[in-house]
Amino acid sequence: MQSQHCAQDPALLSVLTSVPAPSGCRAKVKYAFASRTVQKCLHRQPVPRHGHMCCSASSTTLATCSGDKQNKSFADQDIFLIAGAGIAGLAMAAALIKVGVPCKVLERDPGPRKGGSAIGLWPNAFRALDALGVADSLRQKHPLISRQVVELCTDDGNTLKAFSLDECQGAPHEFRGVKRSTLLEALQSIVPESCIEYNAAIHSVETDQNGAIVHLENGKKLRARCVIGADGANSRVARALSVSKPNYAGYTAYRLAANLNTAYIPARGVATMPNGLPIPGDTVRQTWGKGVRSGMYPISDTELYWFTVFNAPEDSAFVAVEDRQSDALKFLPGWKGGIYEAVQSTSPDNISRSKLTDRWPPIGKGFSKGAVTLAGDAAHPMTPNLGQGGCTALEDAVILARKMNALLHPSQAKGERQHSLRSVATSDLIQVLREYENERKSRTRLITVRSNLMGQALQIPFAPVCSLRNFVVRNIYSPRHFLDHANYDCGQLT
Repeated sequence: MQSQHCAQDPALLSVLTSVPAPSGCRAKVKYAFASRTVQKCLHRQPVPRHGHMCCSASSTTLATCSGDKQNKSFADQDIFLIAGAGIAGLAMAAALIKVGVPCKVLERDPGPRKGGSAIGLWPNAFRALDALGVADSLRQKHPLISRQVVELCTDDGNTLKAFSLDECQGAPHEFRGVKRSTLLEALQSIVPESCIEYNAAIHSVETDQNGAIVHLENGKKLRARCVIGADGANSRVARALSVSKPNYAGYTAYRLAANLNTAYIPARGVATMPNGLPIPGDTVRQTWGKGVRSGMYPISDTELYWFTVFNAPEDSAFVAVEDRQSDALKFLPGWKGGIYEAVQSTSPDNISRSKLTDRWPPIGKGFSKGAVTLAGDAAHPMTPNLGQGGCTALEDAVILARKMNALLHPSQAKGERQHSLRSVATSDLIQVLREYENERKSRTRLITVRSNLMGQALQIPFAPVCSLRNFVVRNIYSPRHFLDHANYDCGQLT
């Protein structure tokens, strides 16, 4: 699904476009008249210096997004367009709006995303959500797993290793299982409806000397100072940048949610179990078999997120919705630890099956071009073995917004004046995007590789190798560095 953050009609684009003063007598008269008209509008409807701005979907003006529902005139035409209204896209829009960057989300679907499974939010994600101002609302709905015990088990029910997250370096740590729909609602609470355009599927993107041009499938052509592709691993924006497609990791998942949702070619979802959960409420449990593994953690007192992952060829046969539950169960015969019961408690309609992919960031090659860049899975698709896909997408938003804030609002202590997005030179904007890209590549490269290697190790189907793996985990493995990848602080917006 693609997010739509700033799609607009030609009239809006013409109002928003920055036009230099023309030459010629008649042209100068028209230019002066237009300038006076804009000044009058600004005089009647001033824009707060620190107001959060977005592009109105229904008018040719920019609307302030600071809790004021009334559209207000604004002289700048310049906006950021964000492709995709998923976690990455909405987080990016929320962060940019908070630092005063006008933006709009372009979403290919006809309305807000509903349903979905759950997502595990690790310490780095909550630091980003704190910066965005929505972490506390999620904490109220999804209680902290009290002792936060991690159990690594075998499919016959034996525990290889059990440890508290407090045993990991950098403690204390915060982990909560959160419904994806709840996270999206929290992010969307910052982004006004007028800043999201639905039914706006992107066809292609091109760069020019003033920014970028987005071509929609409905024939619209939109101009922006910057385009951010947050439209998933199979991003249209990434394709326009000639970024290589993600590679199939070799295994598939089922997942269930909210009342059981799926995803992953490992399967996963959220099961509603009013008679009690099959695991303690303070436990995250992973169970390993031969070429198959599963995991579970509580979302609430009666809801459980689960996944199961199994090896499968890339061209494996399509599984109809009504057959997904039985197909997932066939990989778990005789499994102990509650996963079998969790899958049984999930309606086939709430189970999804998907292939796991990733893309290792190539050395010396980026994911940006001109005033077009990427975020989330579009920028750094990774397997979910470390649970960092959504978490790093939240980091992306905070880091790019902070860099834009520094560009627009230089330190007053140095006597530097504040800038509007319109007054920023394209070269300066591109420099900020390159800095963001380099910082995010450095951060996500190791996570992507580590997640891939972990998945390969855990999907080994050969019994002797699995026995050796289990011996090492039971007798040698230390959890001290279990959360090194999540022991990261993206900082504040300003």
